[in-house]
Amino acid sequence: MRVYTTGVFDILHRGHLNILTQAAALGELTVGIMTDQGVEDSKGSRPILTLEERDAQVRSLPFVEEVIHYTDTDQRANYATLRPDIVVQGDDWLFSADRSAALNFLRDNSIRLVLLPRTQGISTTEIRRRVARSGRRDEQFLRERLRMVAVEQLRRYEAHDDVKVARLVDKITAERVFFNPISIVRENIVIDGANRFEALRRMGAKAVPCVVYDYSDIDLLGNVHFINNGVKTRMSEFARERGERIEFPPRTPADIRAAAESGKFIPNGETFHRVPQSIIRMPIPLNALLQDEPFDLAAYVEQRIVEGQIRFYQSSVYVCDEWQEQVEKQ
Repeated sequence: MRVYTTGVFDILHRGHLNILTQAAALGELTVGIMTDQGVEDSKGSRPILTLEERDAQVRSLPFVEEVIHYTDTDQRANYATLRPDIVVQGDDWLFSADRSAALNFLRDNSIRLVLLPRTQGISTTEIRRRVARSGRRDEQFLRERLRMVAVEQLRRYEAHDDVKVARLVDKITAERVFFNPISIVRENIVIDGANRFEALRRMGAKAVPCVVYDYSDIDLLGNVHFINNGVKTRMSEFARERGERIEFPPRTPADIRAAAESGKFIPNGETFHRVPQSIIRMPIPLNALLQDEPFDLAAYVEQRIVEGQIRFYQSSVYVCDEWQEQVEKQ
């Protein structure tokens, strides 16, 4: 059986190897590597490694029979030349571009398409971010990106879930504390926390603690849900991937802005904004959000930095609860 798969293969990592080894298990493997110009044309920037370096990496793998190069994302010419029995791609291939012409060619020529699950938590983009974060300045991020934003200034693109909102209202009311700042982009669009924002709005909050991001620093993905024994879990780095997988198509920042402008909200949970840093479990008294006088969030954060109340995780998830409080609960 002749097997063909393609990719950029910049900074060869575990995700690449998972695809390549599984593809090689199906037959004699030919790998197509996109040229430097092709990567720039399709992604807007050139790869870190040159085509020659990427070629050498892939050729060194003992289970790779042949390597070819291509520039055009349209693979029909290569399919016709190589005449593979099987084409292997990651399961995000269908949604990364219009694949209708390629799919028609595969069907018309009786070529089997195998889509393999993407390896979660690793990508060339993620590796680039890890390198960038190796010299990160955590306190500076907290000081620059955490701010109070008036409720009337915030805009939503995503519908809320009434059941979850009701639970949040009950929880916040009982605890008199609000945890987990809402994530927004600089246009004041709420990109994560639609239910939390709606709960605070219903409770009469005047302002909301927010983490402000640049859209250029964010991965906007089609979300994935897992249904296990009637319980729905949204994909995240904290979720366990158990049960039936339901995948939603990715949208663009333009789609998000259009929804925020029009009020025609995207259904709750269908998108996933993966941010480079996260701030969680930062307890703010509910009364501070309900009062007319703005809460001094900057001073509040500064106090916790000075007192060592913040844990800085290597994954860039900032856990802002108070250590002594957690010890007392134990």
